[in-house]
Amino acid sequence: MAEEKKMIIDGVSCPFTTERNVLEVARNNGIDIPSLCYCENLSIYGGCRLCLVENDRGKMDAACSMQPRDGMVVSTHTKQVLDSRRTTLQLLMSSHRADCLTCDQSGRCKLQEYARRYHVDAHRFEPNTYCTEPMDLSSPSIVRDPSKCILCGLCVRTCAEIQNIGAVDFSGRGKKAHISADFGKTLKDTDCVGCGQCAAVCPTGAITIRNETEKFWSMLQDQTRKVVVQYAPSVRAGMAERFGLPANEPCTGKLVAALRRLGVDVVYDTNLTADLTIMEESAEFLEKVKTGAKLPMFTSCCPGWIQHVEHRHPHLMPQVSTCGSPMAMFGSLIRKQFAGENVYSVAIMPCTGKKFEAARPELEKDGERLIDLVITTSELCDMIEEAGIDFAHLPDEEPDAPLGDYTGAGVIFGVTGGVTEAVIRRVLDRHAEHAEHGDECSTCALLRTYFVVADWSGMVVDDATDAFANQLRDMLARMNEIGAKPELEDALISRAADEHGTLDERRERLRVQWRLAFALRAEYNQAINEAYPDQYRLDASQLMIDAAAAVNEAKTSDLPKLVIVDDFQDATLAGFDFLTALRNRGVRLLLVGNPD
Repeated sequence: MAEEKKMIIDGVSCPFTTERNVLEVARNNGIDIPSLCYCENLSIYGGCRLCLVENDRGKMDAACSMQPRDGMVVSTHTKQVLDSRRTTLQLLMSSHRADCLTCDQSGRCKLQEYARRYHVDAHRFEPNTYCTEPMDLSSPSIVRDPSKCILCGLCVRTCAEIQNIGAVDFSGRGKKAHISADFGKTLKDTDCVGCGQCAAVCPTGAITIRNETEKFWSMLQDQTRKVVVQYAPSVRAGMAERFGLPANEPCTGKLVAALRRLGVDVVYDTNLTADLTIMEESAEFLEKVKTGAKLPMFTSCCPGWIQHVEHRHPHLMPQVSTCGSPMAMFGSLIRKQFAGENVYSVAIMPCTGKKFEAARPELEKDGERLIDLVITTSELCDMIEEAGIDFAHLPDEEPDAPLGDYTGAGVIFGVTGGVTEAVIRRVLDRHAEHAEHGDECSTCALLRTYFVVADWSGMVVDDATDAFANQLRDMLARMNEIGAKPELEDALISRAADEHGTLDERRERLRVQWRLAFALRAEYNQAINEAYPDQYRLDASQLMIDAAAAVNEAKTSDLPKLVIVDDFQDATLAGFDFLTALRNRGVRLLLVGNPD
C-alpha cells in the first residue's frame, strides 16, 4: 500500500497517495478546480490553462500537470489566479460561437458553467474569431460544429487513446488550428465507428449526438401512424441517473408510463430479443463447431465493433456471427406483428452507434426499414422534460403483450457468466417453492442446514441475484477446475473434512457445504439439459481445462510464440493451469495486470 502524504490546498490539509497531479488531489478532497481539457482516463494535455494554481512563492502552474509533493502548499483562488481564469475564459469565448439559447448543450456546457461562475458575461476581445469550417453532418450518429470548438483536445485523445480509432486530430497552426477528420474528410469517410465517446467528453457543443427528437414528435402527432417503441435494458439505468432516482431503483415501469404519455401506441422491451440472441448465437456456434469452421466466433450485437472489423480487420468478418442484434431482431418481429399496418418503428438505445446500425442496408427488407428511427437515452429524457412529465413520480406500467415478456437472462446475458447465473436462479427458485409448499427434498434439507435457520427459503430468494448466487456460480466453476466429478463425491468430502476440520462441528459444516455443492451442481446440469436440449454449452472453466490438455498434446509448430494476457489478476485456477501449460511448452507470456 502506497504511503500517505499530505499537501496544503487553500489552507486545508489534503492527504494523497497515488494521485497523478494536484488536480486529482484537490478533487479527491472536495476542492473543485475548473478544467476544460482534463480527463482522468486520458493523457495530460494542459491546454486550457483554467486549472492554474498559485504556490507559496507566488508562481502559477497548471494543476493538471503539477506533480503533488509532501508538504506542498498551493492556493486555487488568489487574485492572480482568478484574474488569469477570467482572461482565459474571455479568450476562449472570443473564439467560440456563443449561440447558447439554441445550442443542444445549453445548460450542460462547461464553458457556459465556468463563464457564469467567474462572472464573464461580455466579450472582451473583438471581433469574434471562431472557426469558420463548415459543420459536419455526414455521420448518422454525431454532429461536429467547429465554430464551437475550444481546442481542448478531449475528443482527439478519447478517439485515439480509449477507442484506438483516431478519426479526428488537430489540423493547422496558430489561429488556423482546428479539429479535423482524416485529411479534411467528413466523419462518414473515416474509420469513425459512431460510438459517440467524443460527444460524451466534449465540454461545449462542438460535438453532439445527432438530435432526431423532431422526427419522433412529428410521428407521435401523426394520427395515421402507429408508433411502436422498443427500449434497451440499460436505458432504464441512464434515465434513473438523469431524473435523480437511485441507481439501484428499478424505473422500467416509469419508462413505459412516460412513453405512453408522450403518445406512443405500443411499448416493448428489447430484452425479449436479447433472449433470442442467446438462442440464435448458441445455435450458430454449435453449427460452427460441428462443421469445423474457424473459431472463435465474434458477437454481432455492437455496431461500433462491426464497423471496426469492416474497416480495420476485414479478414475477421467470416468469424462474426450472422445473427442480428437484439434491436434488429425486434425490428423484424414488429414488422411481422403489425404486417399491413402503417407502423413507425422506434428504438430507444443507449448507444449512438445504433443510429448508424439502423441505417445499414442489411436492415432493409422489401423496401421497408426494420427500424425507422433510433433515439438515444438523453434525447428521450429531453422529450420527457419538454412534455412536462414528472418522471420520478410516474406510476409503474407494464410493456405490451405479447412481446413484452422476457427472462432475467435477457437482462444479464451480456455480462460474463450471465447465462449460468440465470440457470442458477431457476434452480434456487425451485427449492424456494418446495419450502413454500412444505415439500422439502434432500437438497432443501441441506440448504436449511447450510443457512442454519428455519426460514432459509427467504434468504435464498432474497440473495438469488446477489451474493449467494454469485458464490454458487463461482463454486461450480471451481469444482470443474479441481476435477470434482460426481463419482468422487464421497472421497473428496472425506478428504476435505480430514484435512480442514479440526473440530467435529467444523468437519460436519464442511460435509454439509460439499454435499450441497454436489447436489446443486447436479440440478444445475439437469436444468441446463432441460433448457438447452441437444445443444453444446460452452463452459469457460471446462474450456480452460480442455485447452491446457490440448496444449500438452499440440505440435510445437501449432503453438503461438507469444501470448498476451490482459487483466491477469482475474485468472482462475483453470486459467493458471492453461498458462502454465503454455509456459512449459516454451510459449512466451506477457501478463498485464490492472492495479485496480
